[in-house]
Amino acid sequence: MRDHLDKKLGIITEIWNEYIMQYRFCNSQIKFTPDVQTNYFGDIIKYFSDTNNIIYNKKNALTIHENIENSISFLQAIYIQQDFVIELLHIFKCNIENNPLKNNINYFLNREIRNELVGHPIRKIDLNGTRQLKSSTIFSNSTNSEQISYLRYHIDNNYSFEEVTYFKKDIIKRHDLFIEFYFDLIINKLKDVISSFKIKILDFEITLQYATFKNIITVVSHSFEYIFTINFIYNPEILLKIYYLKNKNLRYSNAIEMFRRDLKHFIQYRTMKITEFIEGTKNDNSNQIDKKISQVSYHYELGKLIDNTCINDFRFFSSLLRNKCKDNQIILEELDNMEKNFKNELEYYCSYYLICNELN
Repeated sequence: MRDHLDKKLGIITEIWNEYIMQYRFCNSQIKFTPDVQTNYFGDIIKYFSDTNNIIYNKKNALTIHENIENSISFLQAIYIQQDFVIELLHIFKCNIENNPLKNNINYFLNREIRNELVGHPIRKIDLNGTRQLKSSTIFSNSTNSEQISYLRYHIDNNYSFEEVTYFKKDIIKRHDLFIEFYFDLIINKLKDVISSFKIKILDFEITLQYATFKNIITVVSHSFEYIFTINFIYNPEILLKIYYLKNKNLRYSNAIEMFRRDLKHFIQYRTMKITEFIEGTKNDNSNQIDKKISQVSYHYELGKLIDNTCINDFRFFSSLLRNKCKDNQIILEELDNMEKNFKNELEYYCSYYLICNELN
């Protein structure tokens, strides 16, 4: 069961990384507050992994003291995971108010065991205007790797001695049912989010056919902004400047064509990946489409020239490329333009990607 739950947690994490963190449209559908935008979500996922080891890895202790320590860690780990699930439900706006957790026996009973034995081993209540003992508990020597046993004195039985025993396998079974139920609730919510995102992508595909380049940039900025991170010149302001220069030189028209091509590949790839997730299928073409986006040259010199921080390095590696391409006037002209505009990202990278296009 642990592997099954780990897989579901992996699905939630994958959608978080690929959609919630990358696209404004997707994170607008959840509670994406400033604290959530930190590593807050990642901490929860990591803590889940750490506490799983405590819950599912049975330890055979040699003494009663070790058994008690293991039992406390076991119950506390389950308690922590319950709190994490509640937090995830709030983050993903799963409307848990309509399905109170206190009515879920798989949640409530395990939490009550932990509270009675570990959280509040001595509990008091207000009764007739005074504070009165409700219950007190202490671990029993019957506690071992298979069960948790404790002695309890409770107001409901006039504080008569009783020994209470819970088998860990039953606690784990309830916890598994609890986790799976709410993980499925979260995954279904994420399916709704990315299904809506897919509809927006397909609408955008239609928009590409008739919208002005400026409007295309606006739409991308609002909903598909992650594409701006995959290329040095994929910046709204820079792209608009390049667009107005596109008829003046091949380096500019090539850059615009490259951006349009990557948008097309983005639409193909994302719609395919969302379909795979929703339908639980795998399309062998998805990796091929992914590789088409911002294709990187395998030429050694080009790999060095993509970094424009040191002019001396540029002159050295560009000279190697000049010697190899001395009969290609386009490449020679673009290398000159790169050196002339070494710190101008628009000019430098428009020339760079035209060279890539020529050599690829």
